[in-house]
Amino acid sequence: MKRSSVISVLVAAALSLGGCSGGADPGEYTFNNGGFENGSLSGWTADGDAFGEKSVSRLTVSECGDTFYQQGKYFLYGGAVDGKATGTLTSEAFKLKGNGRIGFLIGAGADPDKCYVALCDADGKELVKAGNERFGASGFTDGMYRVVLDGSDYVGKKVRIKIVDNDSGEGMQNYINVDDFIVNYGGEAEIPGKTLAADKYISQMSQAVDTTYRHTYHVMPPVGWMNDPNGFNYAFGKYHFFYQFHPYSAEWGPMHWGHYTTEDFVKWSLEPTAIAPDTDYDRDGCFSGTSIVKDGRMYLMYTSVADGRQTQALARSTDGVHFTKAGEVITSEELPADCSWADFRDPKVFYRGDSYYALMGSRGTDGSGQVLMYKSADLMRWRYVGKVWKDRRTNGVYECPDLVNIGGADVFITSPQGFARDDWRHENVHGNLYMTGKLNTDTGAFEALYEDEIDSGFDFYAPQTLTAPDGRVIMTAWMQMWTRSMPAAAHGWAGAAILPRELSLKNGRLYQTPVREIEKYRRNKMTAENREIDGEITLDGVSGTKAELVVSLDLGSAAKAGIKVYCGTRHETLIYYDRAADKVVFDRSNMGTTISHDAKELNASKRSAKVTIENNTLKIRIFLDVSSCEVFFNDGERVMTGNVYSDAGDTGISFFAENGTAKIVSLEKYDIVVG
Repeated sequence: MKRSSVISVLVAAALSLGGCSGGADPGEYTFNNGGFENGSLSGWTADGDAFGEKSVSRLTVSECGDTFYQQGKYFLYGGAVDGKATGTLTSEAFKLKGNGRIGFLIGAGADPDKCYVALCDADGKELVKAGNERFGASGFTDGMYRVVLDGSDYVGKKVRIKIVDNDSGEGMQNYINVDDFIVNYGGEAEIPGKTLAADKYISQMSQAVDTTYRHTYHVMPPVGWMNDPNGFNYAFGKYHFFYQFHPYSAEWGPMHWGHYTTEDFVKWSLEPTAIAPDTDYDRDGCFSGTSIVKDGRMYLMYTSVADGRQTQALARSTDGVHFTKAGEVITSEELPADCSWADFRDPKVFYRGDSYYALMGSRGTDGSGQVLMYKSADLMRWRYVGKVWKDRRTNGVYECPDLVNIGGADVFITSPQGFARDDWRHENVHGNLYMTGKLNTDTGAFEALYEDEIDSGFDFYAPQTLTAPDGRVIMTAWMQMWTRSMPAAAHGWAGAAILPRELSLKNGRLYQTPVREIEKYRRNKMTAENREIDGEITLDGVSGTKAELVVSLDLGSAAKAGIKVYCGTRHETLIYYDRAADKVVFDRSNMGTTISHDAKELNASKRSAKVTIENNTLKIRIFLDVSSCEVFFNDGERVMTGNVYSDAGDTGISFFAENGTAKIVSLEKYDIVVG
């Protein structure tokens, strides 16, 4: 019997329930055409006018826009016949084995006393029944969810299933939708709600996503929209990565929290949707936040949005997968008088000394970007401490604040909206920033000793950190940028996360290197040494779009020298050093796709950054993953990240020098293969 992927993977934990009567457990099974996959009513007997051959449907969405969430191709759609019609549909008799529980999907049927499914004896007498008792719960109307009939008292007997529509009224879905009868069912009934709806939608729609630009070792939404990483943490033996998620379109919408887990930051397992906008205080969205473990429970602290107000709320879990909301914990009334109620978000929770602290992005009434700090002993009751930072260089919120301690120094990380450009820094309209220094937990103030951009590329925003059990500080971020067009959106998805990075401080400066676990996935090593570059050269075995390059480049006499990736007959993307500008450059202007951008942004095709050049040599490490390119210069001194949307045949890699020569001192090339 083919099980629902939503049930078996995303929602229901398998249960071991009672053995069968008189023999070994038969496993889950069904009766003749119990899932309507014959595309007809064969095996069923209709009485009355409610059900006919056209009732067996392969639609996925109703006329009202509801998703049916059927299993397989076909299901029984009661709405295909005149809703005022009544009647029954009865299965062939079958012997009830195992635990006697029958799980099936049900939708519509606004009146469960008139529209229901009954377990009957062989003569048709009703024994137990179940209707759509949760009709309309969090949007479930035509959409089906799983209920369970308990026939354990009738194990070993001949029984039938009868589908009943006795509702002759008008409107309010006076019909019934049914699918996927599983006998000796070993799972749980589903509780309809917005997280379940999201998971069912994912299960049904993710296979339709166009894979042209899909990555192989980066986190992406299974379908729909993704932006900020949330709740990046280690708990219950795994790393957890939550993210801002709108499953129903590849555009920003009412925010849910999607969820992946991993053991190595490379291979990711999709988990059930963690939380969704389904209460009075978060009905307009569950915005960004973080997670923390306390007393064996995981707590998500997130921004709850309703009617233009942004407040902070908690959800908690005993397994890190299934969450229960605990309500608002910091309301807008607890804001300082000079802060906007509409811009108070993205809590970062951490523990220091004997207290919990939360940093919050904010916007002052004077237009300044700022970060606030709150303190708590128990995560439930919070008091305002003070302003961590205030800055007039931005005309928006200091979003997604983060704080981590590296080698005794506090590193304060944030994403200021509309940040002022500083020569080559902050070329995006919305920036990223780190400061090293010291946080005063008594006053909330941060003393900054040094400030710089984290990533100088195109697509990097909302970074978030965790401290791993081995002491490493790991950072993730959204590998995309808003206020630009997103080519993957036309394919049914948008947004991804960077390859997580290990953070360290050298001489007070932040260095970033890819997580070392990625090296386990290296295949097909190719090396080269002392290769002269005069013009442009290619090397045997150096190509691909899922690859790692580690290059030491002697810049020689060249005015420009570097690497071309995603090369084809018409397209190429360049990473190179420009001697006249004394900068490294990431140029995707000829990648093959044009990205539109905000008028405030100079362009969306070229970025540059300053790096240290010693002995006329530049170290470059590049990771390619189908439609992304992450470039680490000089062992992480500077990083540039960008999405590259090229044609499928653009797999070439070459090396070039302009107006002079250069040399590949050493090269390692690997395919990155994630099975």
